[in-house]
Amino acid sequence: MTRKPFVTLHSKAALIFILGLLAIFISSLLVTRYFFLFGISHLEDIEIARSNNQAQAIIERLINNQAEYAIDWAHWDDTYELVNGRNPDFAARNLEDASLESLGLNLMGFADLNGNVIEAKVLNEKDEHAFISDIYQSAPVHNHITQRWRTQRQSLAGLLELRGRIWVISVSPIRDSSGQAEAAGWMIWGQALTGRFPSAYENILAGKNTLVTTTSIYANTELPSIARDNTYISRLSPLHDLNGDLIAILKTKEPRRYYQQGKQVFYYLILALVIISALIGGSVYLLYRRKVTKPFISFERDVSDLLGDTASPSKSKDTFKRITQQIEALAQSSSQTEQQLKEALSKFDALYHSQHLGMIVLEGEKIVDVNQALLQLLGHQRNTLLHRSFATLVINDDSALKQLMQFEQHPERETTHFETTLQSASGQPLNCAIEVIRLERQENGAVMLAVKDMSQQKRQAALIETLSQHDTLSGLLNRPATIKALNEALSGPNPVSTIYFIATRLREIYEIYGHAAYDGAVKHIADSLSHRFHGVTVGRLSENEFVIFSHSNDDNKLINEANDVLRDSTNHSTITDTEFDIGLKAAFVDSHLQFEHFEALVHCGFYAIEQQHGPKQHVIIVDDALAQAAQETLVINRNLVAALKNHEFTAFFQPIVNATSNQVIGFEALARWHHPALGMISPGIFIPLAEKHKLIIELDELVLEKACAFLQQIQQHWSKQSQHRLTIHINLSSPHFGATSLVTNLKRLIQQYQLAPGQLVLEVTESILLGADQETIKRMHDLKALGVQLALDDFGTGYSSFSSLCNFPLDIVKLDKSYMSEIETNEKAKTLVRSIINMAQELGMTTVAEGVETASQLRIVNVWRVDEIQGFYFFKPMSAEQAFDRFVGKN
Repeated sequence: MTRKPFVTLHSKAALIFILGLLAIFISSLLVTRYFFLFGISHLEDIEIARSNNQAQAIIERLINNQAEYAIDWAHWDDTYELVNGRNPDFAARNLEDASLESLGLNLMGFADLNGNVIEAKVLNEKDEHAFISDIYQSAPVHNHITQRWRTQRQSLAGLLELRGRIWVISVSPIRDSSGQAEAAGWMIWGQALTGRFPSAYENILAGKNTLVTTTSIYANTELPSIARDNTYISRLSPLHDLNGDLIAILKTKEPRRYYQQGKQVFYYLILALVIISALIGGSVYLLYRRKVTKPFISFERDVSDLLGDTASPSKSKDTFKRITQQIEALAQSSSQTEQQLKEALSKFDALYHSQHLGMIVLEGEKIVDVNQALLQLLGHQRNTLLHRSFATLVINDDSALKQLMQFEQHPERETTHFETTLQSASGQPLNCAIEVIRLERQENGAVMLAVKDMSQQKRQAALIETLSQHDTLSGLLNRPATIKALNEALSGPNPVSTIYFIATRLREIYEIYGHAAYDGAVKHIADSLSHRFHGVTVGRLSENEFVIFSHSNDDNKLINEANDVLRDSTNHSTITDTEFDIGLKAAFVDSHLQFEHFEALVHCGFYAIEQQHGPKQHVIIVDDALAQAAQETLVINRNLVAALKNHEFTAFFQPIVNATSNQVIGFEALARWHHPALGMISPGIFIPLAEKHKLIIELDELVLEKACAFLQQIQQHWSKQSQHRLTIHINLSSPHFGATSLVTNLKRLIQQYQLAPGQLVLEVTESILLGADQETIKRMHDLKALGVQLALDDFGTGYSSFSSLCNFPLDIVKLDKSYMSEIETNEKAKTLVRSIINMAQELGMTTVAEGVETASQLRIVNVWRVDEIQGFYFFKPMSAEQAFDRFVGKN
């Protein structure tokens, strides 16, 4: 047989490999560049859309806020009387530049139902009525106010282009404060968007935004749209007016930072791939030349020698084809050899494609072969597994063995899959995924099991589940998981005992000491709770709120453990080399208290801590009364705004008597709330809530109005019997004292109710005087110029000193009732009260003793020559009707 030299195999193989490597390199670069640019473009689209949507949201917020705030003015009785022709002084009191600026407006106008302007105010415009009339005559506003309303007239808000500027316009129907009367006219509020946006909001806007009013250049552009060049990306979105027509284009522009940085990274990637490909190509060329060519030459000669003269000489120039022809000729020599070769190739192919997996070859139920990966996976020795039943490796899983048996009974099936638990050599269970592959054998049917370890995947799945339910900082259950668990426990049949914790100083710790101290404090609390409480659920509700709950019947143990946690927290915790008190407090909510939802339960705990008066290192026990009070405050908190609109608030009046004659010389007006369901609500509850919700000014003005009306009515009857003029004392909150409308409103009340100088007394608190500046003193002089007297309420209980009596234009000093309960037994209280009275009298001020309830207290303050007395000894607070019945009927 003629033998052909095998001199070109390494060159051909290396060339093929290098060409393949080059194709992979080029295709990889193209695919990488495509997905790289696609990813960057997608990221840029998300960023520019977020910035553009943020700018649109601000404009929508301006429109919605203006429409929402306008409702209160449109439902104001003064506005209702204006359009009905009964309030000629409305413009002088309310339509001032300062009023519009405080509301953030540029214009305000009022018209009848047909759009005829009654009053108008436009900043920096000479012809104000004509400007407002143009708005009413604009197509969308005119169509809105002239349409036939089948139901009550509704508000309209949106954008409008007028005189070359874009305006935020809201049109509201004018009704009385009850909101039930038919609309009497229309009110327009407006603020100029042009010039204000985006300059006024650049500190919160993410991108560079502009309003493009020339929209014709975008006539053929589908909006919203995104445009980009090598440097910048911009997004255009439409703004529509009240008619829904395009009024402007909102353009948001940002630099293409990701694109510029990505180009440089891509160039580095190309350079790295070129270098790596060159190294791999050269190495492969040398490897094929030295390690592959010689074995293949030897293999071809050995096969040729084995075939001898039986093989026909091949004329093919393809080396691999010649070798294939020789192997086929060799295989045809024996059917048994062909069958054995087929089985070997099948087994080799399966093992080759699964070399990273554990392999088990079964004949029937017996293990006849395993690979090294399987031995490493289970930790067994090879000789301990061979000829062993596969069932001995499976832990309590008959379904896996059943699936394997069914597969062996159906020869038409090539593969199957299942999961089971195998036992390692150490006895530990191992979660595994198994693929069953059928093998061909002459004698017995054989299968090969490809075993993959699923333990790590199972652990990762469990870890992901754990992380989704736990707070990353504290390690406790997070808020959603805690709420879900607590609600499920509350809805279950077994009683639930709960302890609510709040760390009152965590925010202060963060602001003073920073993130590290804050994180350390949170971990300290979490560790304390986890260490102390076992067998209970512990969760973190917010940055400073924690809760534990349990079905345990041993409430005393829970309380004792909580007390230990509180005591530990009062011993200044050392975190990041700094000692401070976390301010941890706790409230225990007994299982007999019925709660349907976590919100009411947590509010109950928070309320109990707010009302805490005992030692702070002990857990507060929430009883039925405290739980009831907490529930009431929750209801009150939700109903406060509606109560003001529904006129549920009124004023009670407590008489003030002359200390010498015991005759009534005035009254103090006190706010009272009669709740439809809860009855009378204590001022100690609703006044702090009004301050919290920024409704205290509205409440003050309501009491002020009712007090002045009461004084006018009772003074008319009083003057028939006495020339003495009664006074009315009204408490003034700190926000109300600083309101710009206070002086104007007081001037109106004094004129409206014909109050003489000195009849109206405003009681201010020491907090107003604390750190008072020249503006505060000027405001006090402005009030006194109206004939109003100023009284310092609860003197001596706050931060002010005797210097307050000298530095401020005060007329009256009121002694707090807390002193009255002490003057009979406490010598220090006696000395302090006597000194205050003497000091005030020497300065020419009137002194009023509050809270006089006994004859002994009355004798003491009379000896000290106090001027006026107020307290239960003489009169309790009474309604206006009760006051008329008692004093007017008596006179």
